[in-house]
Parts: sequence; structure tokens; C-alpha cells
Amino acid sequence: MKKLVILVLAMALLTGFAMADRGVDPVPETQGIVTSTSVNLVGNFASATEIQWRITDNVGGLPGVPPLVAPGVIYESTYTEDTQSHGVGLMLYDKEMDVETSGQISGQWNIEATKQIAFIGIDGAYVVSTDNIMVDGAAMNTTASEKVICPFASAPVDVFPAYCNRAEAGSTIDMTVANVRTTTTDRFVMPSADHPVELNHDLRVTELISDVPSVGFASAYMEVLIQEADKSNPVDMMERIEFFEETSVDGAITLFDKLMHYESGMVR
Repeated sequence: MKKLVILVLAMALLTGFAMADRGVDPVPETQGIVTSTSVNLVGNFASATEIQWRITDNVGGLPGVPPLVAPGVIYESTYTEDTQSHGVGLMLYDKEMDVETSGQISGQWNIEATKQIAFIGIDGAYVVSTDNIMVDGAAMNTTASEKVICPFASAPVDVFPAYCNRAEAGSTIDMTVANVRTTTTDRFVMPSADHPVELNHDLRVTELISDVPSVGFASAYMEVLIQEADKSNPVDMMERIEFFEETSVDGAITLFDKLMHYESGMVR
């Protein structure tokens, strides 16, 4: 069969003109949540996941925000996934979910989710699946040498300026035939600011088997808002960046691969 759609996209947004995110310290008591799901059926299917997470070191805790008092910081992160079949179909669904509230370093994640779907609709049946992840951090200015292990962090000015940064990414599929994989991660709780805040979402749609493409609609997007001060003006906004990108395909899909990455930190 003629290959109708071949689309490969990669996008990275890296911030750090001023000082960028410094993350937030973990609370003394930490938790881990792990789920694993594997389904093979002919019939109807539904699965949903939702996480809402807020953490701060601000005086007065979460009830005291706002206002955010120097050197306070607050982070919020959300993750949602919703998959439903409409009508009877052959459905293979595998998902691994891991939430870790302890401080994580580069290569480790606070939220990590991987999902694989294979689907063949019967008599026009279709599957709809959405994923979304967001991380939002705001902080007042503080002393850099107290947040970073690197002994040179305080040079030439020992200031970690204020910032308010937000990143969000997600994807949607609506397909009668599907072979789809999504990978979603973020990190914002860290033992020190030597590691960047990160957010990733990858969507990959391929042929079900050789010469049998996935059929339907797929879309993925990323949106970022960055507002940062500078070392010389630690509480006055000196930088603002707004970014948005969305890519959609509809038809017989041989390959749709979109990688989205956000990274913000003093060291990256």
C-alpha cells in the first residue's frame, strides 16, 4: 500500500537567559505510586488517570499562597490520561504509571507514564485517547549558593532571581485502526538546583502491521510561558517568552512521530 503520511517532528525548548527554574525541595515524608495495566479484549474499553500536585516551601505552606514571600517557591503539576473505545473492537492496551514525590536528579522523574495502544474497530468502531501534562513554577529571589551545590554558583552575583514559568504538552487520537505509543515525564522536585526542571511528551503513531497503516486523526501540542527576572534586577521581570506549537494529521498514517521537550535550569 502506498505510504500516505510520513511525518517526523522533533522540538526542544530550552530556557536559561536569566537563571531559570530551580525546582523545589521535597517534603520530609515522601510517597511513591505505581500502577501497571495490561488488557487484551474484543469489546468496549475505558481507562482514566488524573494527578494534581502542589508543593511549596513558602512560609505558611500552601494555605499561605498567595502571597509568595521571598525566598519562597511553589510548583504545581497535573497529568491526565483518558482512553475510551466507542463500539466493539479488538483492543490491546498496556500502561505503566510511576509517581515519585522524593527529590529526583537528571534522568529521573517525579511523574512518568508510558502507554501503548493497538486497536481495530469493528463496524466503524473507534478509539479516542488523550494525554496531558503540565508543570508550573513560581519563585521569589533567593541566594544561589544556598540552592546549588556547585561552588561557582554565587559568581559573579549570589542571587537566584524570581521567575514564573509554565509548560504544558499533550496529544489526542481518534482512530478506527491504531498503533499508538505515548511517553510522558516531568521533574520539578529536586534535592538542589543543580538539575533542571523538565517536561517531556512524545507521541508515535505507526502502521498496525507492515503495509496496514493506522487510520484516523492524531494531534499533539506544546505551550510554554516564561517570565523571568535577571541577576541585576532579581524582582523585576526582564524576560518574557510565549511559545505554542500544534501538529495534526488525519487519514491513513504510516508514521507520525512528535517529540516535545521543555528544560529550564541553571545547569543543563
